[in-house]
Amino acid sequence: MATRLRPQPAFAPARPRHPRQAALYDAALAVLDRAEAVIVVAGLFLFSSALAPMMAGMEADPTAENATLRTVYTSVYIVLFPWILVHWKEVLAAATHNVWTMALVGLGVVSTAWSVAPDVTQRRGAAWVLTTLFGVYLAARYDTRTLLKLIATALGVAAVMSVVFSIALPAYGVHSDVHAGAWRGVYPQKNTLGQVMVLGTVVFMVLRPSLGRWRWVGTCGAALCAALVLASTSKTALVILLSMGALTVLFRSLRWHFTLAVPFLIACVMVGGSMALWLAAKAEGLLTAMGKDPTLTGRTPMWGIVWEMIMRRAGLGYGYSAFWVSRPDSPAREVAQVLAWETPHAHNGFLDLALQVGLIGVALFLVGFAAAAVRGVKLLRSTHDALGVWPILFLSYIFLYNMTESGLGARHNLFWVLYAATVCSWILRRPGAETRAITEPGPPPAPVHAHAGPRR
Repeated sequence: MATRLRPQPAFAPARPRHPRQAALYDAALAVLDRAEAVIVVAGLFLFSSALAPMMAGMEADPTAENATLRTVYTSVYIVLFPWILVHWKEVLAAATHNVWTMALVGLGVVSTAWSVAPDVTQRRGAAWVLTTLFGVYLAARYDTRTLLKLIATALGVAAVMSVVFSIALPAYGVHSDVHAGAWRGVYPQKNTLGQVMVLGTVVFMVLRPSLGRWRWVGTCGAALCAALVLASTSKTALVILLSMGALTVLFRSLRWHFTLAVPFLIACVMVGGSMALWLAAKAEGLLTAMGKDPTLTGRTPMWGIVWEMIMRRAGLGYGYSAFWVSRPDSPAREVAQVLAWETPHAHNGFLDLALQVGLIGVALFLVGFAAAAVRGVKLLRSTHDALGVWPILFLSYIFLYNMTESGLGARHNLFWVLYAATVCSWILRRPGAETRAITEPGPPPAPVHAHAGPRR
C-alpha cells in the first residue's frame, strides 16, 4: 500500500553517515518505536477497565474513585507524555479537525464555574482532557490498520486473560451474586466484559482481511471475543453484537452500484421498520421471555426523573461529572429518593452528558458526531478497502451502546479514547485525497521511527 509520511521534525537528530553509528541509531529508534507501541497497548488495556477489580480491591465500589486506579491511569499519561511532546504539532493539527469535540471538552473544563461540586469537576475535568489527548495522539500517530492492530492486541490480551481468570480463578472471573455463573473475566462486571468483547469482535473482523497469511489470527480473535459475549450472558451485548453484524452488511452495501444499493436499502428500511413496529408492540412479552424487566431494570422510570432534573439546568448542566457525586447535598439524592434505590449514572450516555454540560454540550457532541459520520460515509464510498468501514462502524457502536449505558465524556475510558481517535483521525480529514493512501498500490512502507510523522 502506498505510504506517505510527513517530514521529520526539525529538532530530530540527523542520521549518522558512518555505517556502525547508523546501525546503532536505527536500533535505538526501533527500541523507542516498540516502547511507544507497548505503552499504547498497555493504556488501551487498562482504560478498558481490565484488572480494575484486582487493583481497586474486589469489595470496592467499581463506580467510586480509587487512589490506586487513579495512580495507574495517571502513570499512563506521564509515560506517554514525552511522545506527545515530541509530536505536539501533529497532535495539535489532529485536534483541530473536530473542533466540536474539542469545544465539548473545553465546556466540561470551564463548567467548574457553575458546578454543584467544583472541586470534583476541576479534578475530573483535567482527567477528561488527558483522556481526550490520548485519543487525539492516536489519531495523529497511527493509520487505521496500525491502530486497529494495537486495539486488537490490547483486547486480545484481555480476552485470553478473561478466559484464564474465569476458569482458573473463578472467585475473580465469575459472578457469585445475583448474576451467579455469568463470566466477568478481568472486568468489574459481566456487562463490561460483554461491552468490551463486542468491540473486540468488531475490531478483529474489520482487521482480518488486511492480515494476509495471518488472517487466522483475526478469525480466532473474533471467535474468542464473540464466545466471551455469550459467556457474559449480557443480553445488551448480544443484541449490539448482532446489530453490528447487520450494520456491517448495510454499510458495505453503500459501495454497490446505485441500481443494487437503492433497492437493497429500501428493502432494509421496510424490513427494519416492520421489525421495529413489531418489537415495540411485543416488547413487554419479549423482555419477560428473555428474563429482562419490561422497564429495562428500572431504566425507563429513572429516565423520566433524570429528564426533569436536566430541565432544571437545561442550558449548561450541573458541571462535568458532578451530578452523581456521592455527597449529602448531591442532586442525585433527589433521584434516589424518588426511585427508592441508588444508581451511579443514568444508564444513558446522552442523558448523562446533558446532566453534566447541558443541552449545549449535547448539541456540541451531536454536531461533532454528525460531521465525523458524514466523513465516514464518504470514506466508505470512496474506497473498497475493508478498513474503510471502521470509522462509521465504530461511531454506530458508540451511538447504540449509549442508549442503555453511559460512556460519553468518560475519563480514563477506552471508548472515549477511541472516539477521540476516530473523529480526529487523519483518514476523515480529507476523504477525497487521503483515501488514495489506502487504495492505491505502491512500494512497501518505509520504517517509521519514534520521531517520524504519522504512520500511514
